[in-house]
Amino acid sequence: MTEIVVRRGGLKDIDQIVKVHSSDLENDLWYAFPNGQRVETKEPENLSLYERWLNGGSWMSNELCTIYINSLLLGGHIPIVAEIDGMVVGELELFFGWESDHKLYAHIGVLQVHKDFQRQGIGTKLLQKAISTAKKRGASYLSVRPRDLLQPFYQEYGFSEWLKTVVFEAQAGPYLAKLRWEEDNTVFNKMKFWDFILGQEQSSAQIWQIFNRNFFALPEFTREPIHTGVITSDTQETVAIFFPHVYFGDMANVYAWSKTQAKDEHLWSILTLAYHFGYDRVRSLLDTKQFEKLSAKLPLVEIERQEIFRLDLKKRDEYEMADFV
Repeated sequence: MTEIVVRRGGLKDIDQIVKVHSSDLENDLWYAFPNGQRVETKEPENLSLYERWLNGGSWMSNELCTIYINSLLLGGHIPIVAEIDGMVVGELELFFGWESDHKLYAHIGVLQVHKDFQRQGIGTKLLQKAISTAKKRGASYLSVRPRDLLQPFYQEYGFSEWLKTVVFEAQAGPYLAKLRWEEDNTVFNKMKFWDFILGQEQSSAQIWQIFNRNFFALPEFTREPIHTGVITSDTQETVAIFFPHVYFGDMANVYAWSKTQAKDEHLWSILTLAYHFGYDRVRSLLDTKQFEKLSAKLPLVEIERQEIFRLDLKKRDEYEMADFV
């Protein structure tokens, strides 16, 4: 049997990481986007960097993937690669950060196996390495937001459902008058242990990394600014990120943290600021219970539901007996 070698990845692996992710394109099809229309193309080398990004993110071109992985490494996070005979055939990205329960979390942001090497145990090897790496770093939990198809895979290794969330849209508007906004893109370093109240589709660390560290100097990414800072009202402070949606220019993706659970006042503040920043709509996430509570008071429209799974890394004996590490 061919040996699978799993190790930390780095900038020298960029070319092969891009090939791993590009292999996942449905029917090997690339798309161009002339005048905003999606058109099949057999010449991906002629696509702009932004068009390549639209086909699957930062991993679709060597240039953007280099910036992305470099930023990830500088942020203290870890790419892990699996290789066979010196060829990278899979990649996992592990993010580290503190959450509101005062615990260090590791979060699997990406797990991708080359389509020609799937169902050979490569994903399992990457997950085992992620578990052992997270434990060595001192993390209490390892979390992931798996696709529905992969939920049984993670459950087999001890992950269980942790959070149920609802993706929603809402109309921006001048709802709340007494409000102060202070731009500050370093504020995340000062607000450890605040509750992640809006937008928890990944860990706090990964969201902050994506929207405040991965800067691509392309016109499509610099057309609208990323607004990061502190919202102050009469009763609360909220740290928020307003990130322009890559497909809909009138919509802001919003992520927010606070010392309290999400309240209607938080949402009114977010919608007011989005309106002030020139957006018509807001997209974000709430946990299911909070969504059901707040949607009775606010004009929230449900788009879809998602789940985040979590593994308790402190149950060492159970994992070691199962030969996970």
